[in-house]
Amino acid sequence: SYPEGREFAMWLATLYTGELPNIVIKKKDNHDSIINKFREAGLVVTYSSGTSGKHTFIPRSQRTFNAAEYAIAKSAVTMVYPEWEYDINGYLLMPHPFKTNVFAGKVCGVYFDVIKDVRVALERELSAELIQQAMQTNLKGRVIRYAMQRETNKIIDRIINWLRKNDKEGNKISFIGAPFLLYFVMEKLEKDGEYFNFGNKGIIVTGGGWKIYEDKRISTEDFRKKVEKILGIPQELCLDLYGMVEGNGWMTQCPEGHYLHVPNTYYHVRVIDENGEDVAYGEKGRFAFLDGLAHSYPGFIVSGDEVRMYEECPVCHRSTPVLEPEVKRARGSEMRGCAEEMRRVLSMDMGGADA
Repeated sequence: SYPEGREFAMWLATLYTGELPNIVIKKKDNHDSIINKFREAGLVVTYSSGTSGKHTFIPRSQRTFNAAEYAIAKSAVTMVYPEWEYDINGYLLMPHPFKTNVFAGKVCGVYFDVIKDVRVALERELSAELIQQAMQTNLKGRVIRYAMQRETNKIIDRIINWLRKNDKEGNKISFIGAPFLLYFVMEKLEKDGEYFNFGNKGIIVTGGGWKIYEDKRISTEDFRKKVEKILGIPQELCLDLYGMVEGNGWMTQCPEGHYLHVPNTYYHVRVIDENGEDVAYGEKGRFAFLDGLAHSYPGFIVSGDEVRMYEECPVCHRSTPVLEPEVKRARGSEMRGCAEEMRRVLSMDMGGADA
């Protein structure tokens, strides 16, 4: 567990490469209170967590955070260009960027800048304490998720009504965020015999988290096929991206082959074995990288993710290294990520699978 109060701020100082701004910490301040005070002073502290509920906190200068926002926007928009335009209605399948310190929610604040109108799936404030409790498999965690189930059903109904409205008006739409929530929307639509045909007027960019239920995963390919069947959005406009709280770069799938493209102008990626040695292209290993956008903390990261990397995409032949579409956790590493946080907080599989 992490220290509390003033000790938590001092611990962050050991990660931050600059000088922490001065803030006044009260005895009863929790992690979110301290993080919000830092934000008001110009330091952006965000986090993600794993199934154990333990958070990973990363302090970013405003410069570094702005770079992360720019990187995710550019990675997504350029891959779906020219279909992307400002005149789009969007739905963010993440916590509200201005009401959370969860990294994948926070960094999506740029979504509000690149299109004209954005709705948010989870409008309520999402604290570190709530996430930590919901990520646990004990009784308290189950009670919290059960309490959120009604809200989840309302979210699904709101998204379906939003789809109907935009379909009727002939608007362009986009979804950004956790795939499991859109999966549940499509499950309900299919059950009710309701289908849409948005075609090239629909764009979907998901952010990992392919665990739909505790005992069920869905592949990115099967998800794209379901999107095409239920929403009528072609698979070329349904892309996934891969990133993490420790980094500021985003590997985004290409429309042609759905391989994850590495932004190698600022992200130096390695795939290493258990001894820290580079493996050959096409061989499985741990994903590691040197982050050129990390100006406020050490950007040398070895992740717990297992990947295969190739020198170039075998389908589109863009001149960047690529990762295979499916990224999985290495054996012995706990499930982590912001989409997994969302899934557990808004969990609908209450039948005992995650006991």
